[in-house]
This record gives sequence, C-alpha cells and structure tokens, in this order.
Amino acid sequence: MNLNNLKKVLEQIIFELNANGKHESANFFQTRYDLIIKLEDKIPFEIVESLSTCRAMSQYANFSLREEKLLDDIVNYALDIKKNML
Repeated sequence: MNLNNLKKVLEQIIFELNANGKHESANFFQTRYDLIIKLEDKIPFEIVESLSTCRAMSQYANFSLREEKLLDDIVNYALDIKKNML
C-alpha cells in the first residue's frame, strides 16, 4: 500500500536528513509524518499535496543523491495517494 510505503520512506528521509545536519528539512517531513501517523486513514489532502510538490526542496537544501532518491519516492507515493483522494 502506498501509505505504508510513504511512511517508511518518510522515516528514512527524516533519519538521513537529521544525520546530515539538515534539521529544518527533517522537521518539514517530521511534521507531516506525525500527522499521518496520528490521522492514519483521515489524512488531510493538504498534507498529501505538500508532499507531492516538495521536489524542489532537494535543490535549495543541497540534498545528497540518497536524499534525492528518498524525496523522489516520497513525491511519487504522495502523487499516487493524491490520485486516489480525488
């Protein structure tokens, strides 16, 4: 399921970003991850929307190749979830 995949990738990117000192970017994902965990099947569209459109973050936050790959996965899972919400 894409929601479970999304949660796993969010956990991974939060860990990676914190380990690399990119705490502001990690907080962006942590906030959304916490809401997804709390609300589970009632995730607001705005959260999915913000995750599906955050790809540019990798450029201004100087993401590593691994962080970029995780971000791509997040965006793709969020887009799939978003399609099912419409």
